[in-house]
Amino acid sequence: MGVVIEREEWALTPLAYPLLSAAGLAAVLLLPYFSAARTPAHAAGPSSSPFDVGAGPFLRFRRAFLVLFSLASVVEGIQSVFGEDEFVRCELGRDQMAARLAATAAAALFPGAISGIISDKIGPRRACILYWVLQLAVSALKSFSALRCAWINNFILALATSVFSFCFETWLVVEHEKQDQKQDLLFDTFWMMAFFESVSLIGSQEITNVLVSNDNNGFLLPYAFAAIISIVGILYMRNASSTTQHASAIGSYQKSFFAHVLRDKRVLILVLAQASIHFAVSAFWFLWAPTIVADGRYAQLSVIYPCFLASRMLGSASFPWFYGATAPFRNEDSLTIAYVGAGLALYVVAYDYQEIGTLVILFCIFHACVGFIIPSLAGLRTMYLPNELRGGMMSFSLSLANAAIFIFLLQGAHPRNIANSSILGLASCGLLGAGGCVHMLRRWRKHTRQNPRSL
Repeated sequence: MGVVIEREEWALTPLAYPLLSAAGLAAVLLLPYFSAARTPAHAAGPSSSPFDVGAGPFLRFRRAFLVLFSLASVVEGIQSVFGEDEFVRCELGRDQMAARLAATAAAALFPGAISGIISDKIGPRRACILYWVLQLAVSALKSFSALRCAWINNFILALATSVFSFCFETWLVVEHEKQDQKQDLLFDTFWMMAFFESVSLIGSQEITNVLVSNDNNGFLLPYAFAAIISIVGILYMRNASSTTQHASAIGSYQKSFFAHVLRDKRVLILVLAQASIHFAVSAFWFLWAPTIVADGRYAQLSVIYPCFLASRMLGSASFPWFYGATAPFRNEDSLTIAYVGAGLALYVVAYDYQEIGTLVILFCIFHACVGFIIPSLAGLRTMYLPNELRGGMMSFSLSLANAAIFIFLLQGAHPRNIANSSILGLASCGLLGAGGCVHMLRRWRKHTRQNPRSL
């Protein structure tokens, strides 16, 4: 007599998408009605939209900047979403995948570590052009099926991703400073960047699903679409107005970097905080699917991941509600709570077996905290760090995270010496430690670098 094994597949409740979308939209649309008394400096009235705030020249720049940044996020999303399918299309085994990912982390560790310094030297406008050129190169190569498995693609894409992490933010800050705008307008743009990035990542999934084609024609349309967007970005950046370059000689930059980054404990805290969140997000990207389908469980992963991005949208949209002089918590306290929340969510996942529904909720909490942390760290960098060192500081923090990722890929993914729960546990400890370090900034807040445009 045969034994019939029934397969039970976990399905996401249909109410998840409208609830998360409604919460994110409510946080954005209701903000002017409740923030007018708290931010009178830039609110034109109780019905003014946060997207239409600012002086004429800066408002036009911000709109164009958000459109260009959204296009860049779409390209990043296409590379990441469709890139996962490359391992299957190239018929790579587990060891080969681990080797590719380790090579990508190594490329982000060594060339990416100096990319921020190069960006500070050549200026943010040229750094953005460099990003688009790198994306054009890798998209053009991957457009052809015969070239999509080349090793060079991993190195170019890793370098482009490193440049993306700071080039647009640096360009925004320098342009904001040149136009002598209020600092609250800059902080508003920070959370809009995080919000539009999540929207663009969801859109990139839809674009990839529509454009994905059979390999029989030897041409991959998603990468061709990314190449076209990269050409548009290059053309726009070439016609954009040039920004002022602050950095001078290499020697002067080195002295300034040592003085304002390596010898400033406040900036070092931000370096560690940025590295911890980057490592945690990378660990999640590697391990969330194996964690959900552990022990042979079944779930539709393609419909779960958009919920994480929607949660991130909600977290970034909640940032302006907790920022300002009359906010319920100080800025550092809100950021500390977000770090602790993200750390506890990963801690439960790492050291306690959970059902799929509970895992999805914990991962949504983690992404909501990430959406709040990203614009908060950008605001603190503006308060404590000279603008001309932003790229170098961010690439330095990312290199620390990439070093840890490289080690775990070598020791954990290939010989399997480190369990997945240990990697998530370390990411959790890093987030909790970063939350404690950020809390220490309250004691040193009175020594913050004074900015004439700050509130």
